[in-house]
Amino acid sequence: MIDFKELAALMRGLAGTPVTPWEDHEVRALLKAMDSDNDGKVLLTEFGTWLFGQQMSKDEESLLKTAELKLTTPKGAKEGTGMNSKDSSKAAGKAVKAHGKAEGSGLTKSASTSSKRSDTSARDKHPQEDEVEETGEDDEAEEDEEDEPEEEVEEEEDEVEDDEDGAEEDEDIDVDDKEFTKLSQTGRSALWQKLMPAREGSAQDAAVRMKTLKPPNSKRPGDHKHALLYLQNHAGSNVELVGIKPPGADRQKALRWLKDALLRISEAGDKSYQLPVKWLIGNYRLWPDDDDSGFVDLKHLAVEKLDAIGQKYEAQYVDRKLGMELGSVGGDLEFKIRPRQDHYLKVIGPVAEYFGLNEISDKAFRRLSPEEKVDVEAEHERKQQSSFIIFLLTAVHGLDHIFQSSAKEICESVGGTSRAPPPKGFMRMWAKLDTDHAKAESPRAAENIDTNRVAWIFEEPSQLRDAFKKAMEVFGAPLRVKNGYDPNFDAMGETKGYRNILANYKFSPSLTWGTLAKESTTQAAWDNFRIFA
Repeated sequence: MIDFKELAALMRGLAGTPVTPWEDHEVRALLKAMDSDNDGKVLLTEFGTWLFGQQMSKDEESLLKTAELKLTTPKGAKEGTGMNSKDSSKAAGKAVKAHGKAEGSGLTKSASTSSKRSDTSARDKHPQEDEVEETGEDDEAEEDEEDEPEEEVEEEEDEVEDDEDGAEEDEDIDVDDKEFTKLSQTGRSALWQKLMPAREGSAQDAAVRMKTLKPPNSKRPGDHKHALLYLQNHAGSNVELVGIKPPGADRQKALRWLKDALLRISEAGDKSYQLPVKWLIGNYRLWPDDDDSGFVDLKHLAVEKLDAIGQKYEAQYVDRKLGMELGSVGGDLEFKIRPRQDHYLKVIGPVAEYFGLNEISDKAFRRLSPEEKVDVEAEHERKQQSSFIIFLLTAVHGLDHIFQSSAKEICESVGGTSRAPPPKGFMRMWAKLDTDHAKAESPRAAENIDTNRVAWIFEEPSQLRDAFKKAMEVFGAPLRVKNGYDPNFDAMGETKGYRNILANYKFSPSLTWGTLAKESTTQAAWDNFRIFA
């Protein structure tokens, strides 16, 4: 177990940033939320339930124990031997110091009082095999902290206990429901990113990989660390960080690194830069609302490079007479309506009512100010749309392994190669709510009809025609077809020379939800979706 004082130190160290400092009353509010039995201590299971939103699985508990051990074990201590509250308290005290002493002289009275009740609580031995992503802190600073005498740390802890009278004033500060919800989301996100190992393909993974990459331009090696700082402090979905650069980062140097990396990928074919480039471009911090010059510069570079690539493939399109061979595929089909997911994945009645969302009463709504009404309506709309996206993605992830198996069999039966990208993600659907689907009927996310995707690659036009025919036999007639091989399609103007046939099908295997849920592959997919989506 870990007492409030120790956990508060970790909360400050892990989740507190110069952009969103954590006040005493905010930390205390979260600690009380974690402490489900109100005993003044947070067990690993309690912390895990708060972090994951449910009782932890064995794998999640293993990951969390490993992460906790690596974060709290002082240098020189033997891993796997456990740590009592005294050792842990010293490490926590150093974590507070390492992340800035300016936050205040100590924790709240409730935190320090509960820490007195916790004497020794040995931790279980922890597995060794999982690695935790480094946080990007200065290693030298960490070593300096380790050289400081322990007495200094203990003196600081005494100051915390002696400052109880001053902390009593903070007891009166309450956190309202709206602030607490936002606080919980921020806390979970920040702690999650720091505690859990980097998932393959994530922003954390990109930061880890970038540490081993050479600067893309040897004449500007200093730019590398600024791009790395943006990756190590990725905004994720936090739109409040739009345009706010990480401490110590230079935006112009990071943009220059990004341009050099794109050139390295394009001209040298070095794909090792692709993941860092992807997450750097997708970082809200890099793109302030009042300055789009960096984005415009990158767009000009992309257009220039794509024009050259497009002209090359357009010449092949003409030479191989692909318009004659493939331009009529799907042309004899009729499509009466635009397909939507809720034509098949039914939502019965109003969206809010179907997902059990509580609407504010008319009487209470009338008492609100105009500004409050706008906020309430926006929040309720957000909950409706996010609920449907999660509902949809539950089906998407549960069925993807079955769809990919069927699709691969069709493709390979005619001599093609099948590639299986992951299902469409939550953030991609969320972003489209403000763009492509802004004026759609609610639930607007039902417009996402390309949720389970597969890419088929063929060497010969006849193979593509055969695959299209066989897909109709297995999946039924497509709901929509876009034929980029049609001679009337302006490939250079629309897609810079990229041509394909895009077909959407209704995938409806003969399974009940009960049968699907019993499959181990489905359960694993849902576990992965809950953790990482």
